[in-house]
Amino acid sequence: MKKINVLLFAYMSFCVHLLMGQTSFDLNQQIPIDPSVKIGKLSNGLTYYLRSNEKPANKAELRLIVNVGSVVEDEDQLGLAHFVEHMAFNGTTNFEKNDLIDYLQNMGIEFGADLNAHTGFDETVYKLSIPTDNQEVFNTSLQILRDWADGITFSDEEIDNERGIVAEEKRARSGAGMRMYYQSIPILANNSRYAERSPIGTLDVIMNSEYDAMKRYYRDWYRPDLMALVLVGDFNVDEVEEQIQKIFKSLKSTNRKKRERIYYGIPENKEPAVAIITDPEATSVNASIYYKKEKKEKKTLQEYKTQVLQRLYTGMLRQRLSEVELSTDAPFLSSAAGIGSFLADKDCYFLRVNLKENNVIAGIEALLIESERARRHGFAASELERYKAVLLNNANTLRKETGKLSSRYYLEQYTDHFTDKRPIPGDEFNYNFYASVLPDITIEEVNQIGKKWIGEQNIAMVLNAPDKESVVLPNEEQLIKALKNTSTKEIAPYEDKLANVALMANKPEPGTIVETSYNHVVDATKWRFANGVTVIVKPTELQNDLISMSGFRPGGSSVAPDDLYVSARNASGIIGASGVNGISSIDLKKLNMGKTVRVTPYINYYDDLFRGSSSYADLERMLQLTHLYFTSPNKDQGVFESRKSKMIAITKNTDDNPNTKFEHRISEVMSQNHLRAVSLKEEQIEEGLKLDQVYEFYKERFSSANGFTFIFIGNFEVETLKAFVTQYLGSLPSNTEEMSTWKDIGLRRPEGIIKETVIKGIDDRSKVDMRFTGKLNYSLEERSKMTFLAKLLRIKLNEEMREKMSGVYGVQVSGFATDRPYHWYRMNVRFTCAPENIDALKSKVLEEIDKIKQNGPTVVDLEKIKKAELTNLRDRKKYNGYWESILKNAYVYDTNPEDALNAEQKIEDLSSEDLKNAANAYFDDRNYAEFILLPEIKK
Repeated sequence: MKKINVLLFAYMSFCVHLLMGQTSFDLNQQIPIDPSVKIGKLSNGLTYYLRSNEKPANKAELRLIVNVGSVVEDEDQLGLAHFVEHMAFNGTTNFEKNDLIDYLQNMGIEFGADLNAHTGFDETVYKLSIPTDNQEVFNTSLQILRDWADGITFSDEEIDNERGIVAEEKRARSGAGMRMYYQSIPILANNSRYAERSPIGTLDVIMNSEYDAMKRYYRDWYRPDLMALVLVGDFNVDEVEEQIQKIFKSLKSTNRKKRERIYYGIPENKEPAVAIITDPEATSVNASIYYKKEKKEKKTLQEYKTQVLQRLYTGMLRQRLSEVELSTDAPFLSSAAGIGSFLADKDCYFLRVNLKENNVIAGIEALLIESERARRHGFAASELERYKAVLLNNANTLRKETGKLSSRYYLEQYTDHFTDKRPIPGDEFNYNFYASVLPDITIEEVNQIGKKWIGEQNIAMVLNAPDKESVVLPNEEQLIKALKNTSTKEIAPYEDKLANVALMANKPEPGTIVETSYNHVVDATKWRFANGVTVIVKPTELQNDLISMSGFRPGGSSVAPDDLYVSARNASGIIGASGVNGISSIDLKKLNMGKTVRVTPYINYYDDLFRGSSSYADLERMLQLTHLYFTSPNKDQGVFESRKSKMIAITKNTDDNPNTKFEHRISEVMSQNHLRAVSLKEEQIEEGLKLDQVYEFYKERFSSANGFTFIFIGNFEVETLKAFVTQYLGSLPSNTEEMSTWKDIGLRRPEGIIKETVIKGIDDRSKVDMRFTGKLNYSLEERSKMTFLAKLLRIKLNEEMREKMSGVYGVQVSGFATDRPYHWYRMNVRFTCAPENIDALKSKVLEEIDKIKQNGPTVVDLEKIKKAELTNLRDRKKYNGYWESILKNAYVYDTNPEDALNAEQKIEDLSSEDLKNAANAYFDDRNYAEFILLPEIKK
């Protein structure tokens, strides 16, 4: 007999039925289209999707979608679909080479973040994020989309200039992961056209193709019947529709004779297609198994219901797999399962697993057994009711947040509707449909899903692993045997066990508020409790039903002695995943199914932390969980062993990978090989990570709540929240005689000039890391100046190193400052390049830094930075996280949170002299470290 909590099962069933609306649906009807999106088509065949959405305010997301990608390339065009995308930024009918980027940057639009594009096998998408409170900019942005559609100029000179940049993108993306991916495509795509048409293409075509090969691709495929516009944002739909009709109605195909857009498929395979792919730079063993079926367009509500059945099936399977991962001596490290789009004309049921090096075949077999257990025996009614609640709650959350979701949330949906015909009924319909069909879905219906998807044909399996003797891998024959034999094995049904427990049977007595203050300017209330806990709350309407919680105080792993450091460093990750109050993490997850609640304790270097979020309905549960993570944490051997195994697996082959070896060496040098700043080795984890130490350190950190501050932001009633925090936070045990503080662990950055070269890697690729470090008088203002300085330098380096020298795909520039354990900063420049170009590119970096130190930014560049930051600030203010950060900084640094209301003026006041002075202060040649990664072939 299955041991389940009968009362909980009955209650959840009742709740699911109670929440269901009375709306009924004729499942033979067509799936509707969300009425909030306006879809139209011009006489030339161009499709458009328009939706008004006010988050973020005064901003819109624009996309031009071309329903072709690399798969339609001719033999002399391999990589040119992607190259065309690059050329869109190098001259159009209305914008010469860099005029387009300059114009948009002058409007506060950042290249990369707001202006970008991507190319896939079957689509090319151009992306533009723009302000809508400037009509001229909005109109010009529509003209840019039009230029991309038929006005890219393709000058021979610019094509040649861009070849190096595209080649550098290919170089930047190279590595073990990409090599193994390319090798897997012929197996996954069954040697179809997709195996020969990777979007990045071949270096020979990139560097040597005829000019007309690219122009021919553009003429053949960039035409209105293969295009769509997707515009979502803070605008009037009718007005924008009128503009689109005016600007795009004259768009025509540039080729008189249209080439047929062939939609290539993937041939079926009767026997399993298996590949074992190894690489000397791979760091982990992973397997992926795909059961492929022909993709069918979902048109009716009956087909939409089938999608719900699939989500129920795979959601419950993932829950079971997560239990296996946490079992003692788990056969694999992590896993995933699902049903979704595969490639071309195929969907798939997939299984993925991260394996232990010494247990490869057994881990794969264990994954297949769990899949077969579900297929053969199905799921329990109790599992189904819980997951029904999950789906309904997720749908309800999205429905309630309508109007508060970012415009980008909708873009992918409408793009997929155009390219892949995926349904877009909208969140309101989705919730009502779930509410109607879920109560009547039977376990028998759900259990049929596995039988429909898991068969003996159209199977593809890829095993990726490090190329090293110590990793014992099965051969292809053994993998095929594992696939075929699983169905004949004796497999017991799953037993759904859920102890008959309540999260918190006995609620604590409320604490006492000893001080209250209110800031009416920022509408924030602060309560100080007798136990030393402080709570700051700010109600907002930035989300309709979501509340965020952040807790913090000084301390962290810094207070642990060195001999306990390995355990202290991982204490919160292990204990935080072990459940509370005697309830295992598995059962805790089951108890919380159908609820919107999350609480996670953290211990970092210098802080004890809590992060949490919930709906308003689950606010009390979030606080109960928080209370229990303080007072009743669990000690779980299975969770400990699982985490320890994963940590060891991650460390095993890291020095075989050039990227990780490079990063490790930088950490070692810049921390002076400090124990607490470098990556842990396998032997350190094996010997130093001990469950008793982990548990005791966690308890020591959270046994007293004195000194903790919690910030709550969201849509709540202050008095309701006050009652809950008084009961669950004000009652936390506390030693008010002892204040928690962090300890200076002696971590210091080296001084002077450092130059190191790491030789590792088989790709013809180098990495350069240039950093300036030193001491400063730390303040939030100085930290902000460093951010502006990094933005300025990034603009200049992209102009010089990418656009003029064609030496890099991109340049990363960042500024960082902190006041712990001492006041120090770092300015960092990083890029990937050809080994032979290192010296010239390094010199250009130093040259541009020197220009800023001597002259500061030009008026034009300063305005670009200001406008970009003003745009970002305006967007950030629409999210709860912004106000959480403002209130936390005000509390920690004893500043006035009202200053946040003047943030725009502070940006406006930034001068060229400010950044010139910052450059001279923070690009200090006397404290300079340079790290270069060279491939072994250049040794």
